[in-house]
Amino acid sequence: IQRTEFAEQFLYVENKNSLEEIVFWTRIPMVLTGVFLGFLVFSWSNSLYGFKSGIFALFLYAFSPSILAHTRLVTMDIGATCFIFLALFSFYVYCRNPSSRNLILSGVTFGLAQLSKYTAIYLYFLYPILFFLFWVLQKKDFMVDYKISKDIKKLFLGIIIIFSIGSLVLFCGYFFELKPMLSNDVDVKEKIAYFEAFITKLPGGNSDFVKEKFVNLALNQPVPFSTYIMGFLGASNQTFVESRFHSMLFGNYSKDGWWYYYLIVFMLKTSFAVLVLLLITFLFSQGLRKNLMSELFITIPVVLLMMFTMVSTLTGGVRYILPIYPFLFVYISKITNINFQKSQSFVRRGLVYMLVLLPVFCHLYGSFKIYPHYLSYFNIFAGGANNGYKCLTRANIDLGQDLKGLDGYLRKNNISRVKLSYWGFAPPEIYNIHNLPIEEADKEIPSQDVYAISAHNIDQFKWTEEYKPSCKIGYSIFIYDFRFVNFM
Repeated sequence: IQRTEFAEQFLYVENKNSLEEIVFWTRIPMVLTGVFLGFLVFSWSNSLYGFKSGIFALFLYAFSPSILAHTRLVTMDIGATCFIFLALFSFYVYCRNPSSRNLILSGVTFGLAQLSKYTAIYLYFLYPILFFLFWVLQKKDFMVDYKISKDIKKLFLGIIIIFSIGSLVLFCGYFFELKPMLSNDVDVKEKIAYFEAFITKLPGGNSDFVKEKFVNLALNQPVPFSTYIMGFLGASNQTFVESRFHSMLFGNYSKDGWWYYYLIVFMLKTSFAVLVLLLITFLFSQGLRKNLMSELFITIPVVLLMMFTMVSTLTGGVRYILPIYPFLFVYISKITNINFQKSQSFVRRGLVYMLVLLPVFCHLYGSFKIYPHYLSYFNIFAGGANNGYKCLTRANIDLGQDLKGLDGYLRKNNISRVKLSYWGFAPPEIYNIHNLPIEEADKEIPSQDVYAISAHNIDQFKWTEEYKPSCKIGYSIFIYDFRFVNFM
């Protein structure tokens, strides 16, 4: 049985009367993970820049629409964001105080990050980059805070041990699995195709003999991490080779996407206030910097992950770059340490304080304004949440989350039937929505009915450019009421 089929059977058939309770309790671990990540953001900022900065970083984190959106969703994204941040924070602590305890902790957290989501594989590239920076900068005065810089060989060995402990944690997480990679797997033919696509990219991989040997190995030879490996091959094939979804950017569609797509996502889905504060922090960075290595610990992870997105064909929602935000909040938080010389004018000091405090207020206001529809947040560069569906792939605004809201709207307005074009997994019947089928003719010319259309499907209806929606349910479902419209 397919996983989606199992989920639908479990939630919407066997437990349909307990659906709300199940969804509530499954969200609790995500919320707690988000709370723990907030504590980590405060702790690292406090360690680098002081208590005021720690509180400010926590404020930016707690009212970030993207963080709030994904902390309430049962997905891997907030978990990956938390454990990637925790792994790097632990490695930072180890580099400052290279004790056995900190080394083991760094290895365990590295493994937890690998268990959380395949995105964390980029840490295998990040740690060697940080090692190289330690090697180049080891004799600089500011490296005195990092005791490990006195023994680069120990750092090299430490990274190997961290990777080894992490692999052991990963092995434990998969219950010490040892089986052929394609044994008892679903979609075996599809997985073989992923496997062959990966092999083809290896030297000599185009040979049918080599492909056959590798496929036989995957079918018959027990190996550790088999499920993890096949999952990684599938994810990497979809991310870097062949995405299943078409990308959309400002109304243009592409199968291959755009290398700068996630830069645009960042610019449109990040709070405008955070973008302004980031710019101000960068302009004042020279005077606010604690030391170069500490800055690199919180900036290199952001730069490297964004570089990875530039070679990705998978262009989805902001969740794919969610791990960069905690690092950015820590980086921005040092702005609270701006100091002025007594000779500087009152007007100049007031202007700088206003440039900082105004975005802070805007950040808070923007978060309250979009409540509770954080997933659909877009900043003023995009024209706000109402205009977001025109700018980016619809996963940035619509994950099928507003079906319950549609039910409330229909009840409030005494609408007994609706023509529904819904993008999501939950059957509308769960909320007693009696929907009429959408015919092909409906996509050309509307009839005298009420239409509810998900943002994902809006482009299928030619007339949506001519008619404005009567209402929007959480920015993701568009209501068109033609019951009293004469089209003649």
